[in-house]
Amino acid sequence: MSKKNKLSYLFLLTVLLLTYSCSNDDDTTIKVNLEGLEVTIDENPADGETIGTIQTDEGMALNLNITSQTPSGALNIDSGSGEVTVADASLFDFETNPTITATVTAENSENSANITINLNNVAEVSAQNLEVTLDENPVDGQVIGSVQVTGNASGFSLASQSPAGAMNIDSNTGELTVADASLFDYETNPTLTATVSIVDAENPVTVTIDLNDVVELSAQDLTTDMDENPTDGQIVGTIQGNGSGTLSFSITSQTPTGALSIDAGTGELSVVDPNLFDFETNPVITATILVDNGAETATATVTINLNDVDEVAAQNTDLTLDENPSNGDVIGALQASGSNLSYAITFQNPAGAFSIDQNTGELSVADETLFDFETNPNMLATISVSNGTQSVSANAFVALNDVNEIGEYKFGGVIFWVNPTGDEGLVIALTNQSSSSTWGCSGVLTGAAGATIGTGETNTTAIISAGCATSGTAAELVSNLSLNGYDDWFLPSSDEWIEVYNNLSIIKPVILSNGGDDFLMQYWSSTENDAYNAEFIVFSGPAAGTIYSYLNKTSAASTRAIRAWTDF
Repeated sequence: MSKKNKLSYLFLLTVLLLTYSCSNDDDTTIKVNLEGLEVTIDENPADGETIGTIQTDEGMALNLNITSQTPSGALNIDSGSGEVTVADASLFDFETNPTITATVTAENSENSANITINLNNVAEVSAQNLEVTLDENPVDGQVIGSVQVTGNASGFSLASQSPAGAMNIDSNTGELTVADASLFDYETNPTLTATVSIVDAENPVTVTIDLNDVVELSAQDLTTDMDENPTDGQIVGTIQGNGSGTLSFSITSQTPTGALSIDAGTGELSVVDPNLFDFETNPVITATILVDNGAETATATVTINLNDVDEVAAQNTDLTLDENPSNGDVIGALQASGSNLSYAITFQNPAGAFSIDQNTGELSVADETLFDFETNPNMLATISVSNGTQSVSANAFVALNDVNEIGEYKFGGVIFWVNPTGDEGLVIALTNQSSSSTWGCSGVLTGAAGATIGTGETNTTAIISAGCATSGTAAELVSNLSLNGYDDWFLPSSDEWIEVYNNLSIIKPVILSNGGDDFLMQYWSSTENDAYNAEFIVFSGPAAGTIYSYLNKTSAASTRAIRAWTDF
């Protein structure tokens, strides 16, 4: 074998030995099974305190590690020995975390191990019974004392108390205060007791309050009846006070304010403002009286029940009425109270508008011409009411409702017809749409045969629907009309034109005063007679106001639109 071959052989042999050696090393690593750890310990351990050790079934675990824990940061583990210790003692609190858990793995483990730590609830707080001595008759909210505790105490509560409702306790500090001062009375309850429960304390504590008997000042409440409307300075009654020393009396509150005064030395009450002693306004008058002897104070309540005395009262009254009533129509009555009353009008605007029933106070229309919304939308009567010995005055305000009337410029034109109930009507346009237009549709029977009031709109629709919308014809002019904000104009029927003519003396001045056009000689109606003729109205000459049945549809006449301000 050559030297070169010998060297190659040694190199290969060395590599094979190293590979075999490493392989044998890997195979010698021992796999282990981790055993879970469950322990029970008292809450509040110290940081670093040992809890237990993770065990294996055989061999030694390598690089032990906590992979998760609840709560986070509670535990540490020694990676070599598996010893589990307290990392954060503050987390070992039974009230917050009664059970602490973790999962542990090792580099050579075939499984993970669970740690379960169950905490024992430990009595952490101790407290002392509280016994205090207190003068009777404290004030609500007065501090009695505080329960003394050792440890971090919280959650104070009154488990029981005698008498019930006497005390309150601050749940955070344990401070006891007076809840109902009336129960701290030596003669009734010389000793008061309570049992206080404290969170985390082994036992409740007892509170004992011994009351001192105090010389007391007392005052008697005063309740009396009297007639309303007394005189200034009239005596109401006297507050009775019992106690040593010189007593002084004062009013600390009264309802209504300013009704009473009191003699500071005698406790005698008298009327200060008779106007407040009015049964209708203040049927009951009350006051709180303070009695003071220089060392103690007492309070008394005054209740004065007023007797209702026959008297006159009247209230301003709002009334409404539609405009244009008839003489004698009843408007309404003034609101007044009392016995044997009589009524009289002392002033009215406009003058002469009203009359009144002197026995009932009922107002009625005296001059119907004055009840016009456009002239007097608001009217007034001042009325005196008397029972023979006493008189008062009040106003009756009468607001007129605006009623739609013929001749009013509304709804885009001038009203020329209103139905009997006043809730619908017709207006005519201020201007003529044409002075010379044909009816159109010669030879076509459109079906626009309506003549009565309320048929003009239907007729116009029928004419247009029949295809008679030739530009410049009467129906086309009004159906395409947009005037004064409205676009629902139509051609009047025969009877609608008659209504315009009959009210011409009323509506024409309004049209002209608002810049409108005067009426021309003759106008097309929407009422068709036959296929070749339609009806028209004459506005001038001997035949003025006449409807003619036969005018050839191809003839010329004027056009003027109307519209309805409600639908028929």
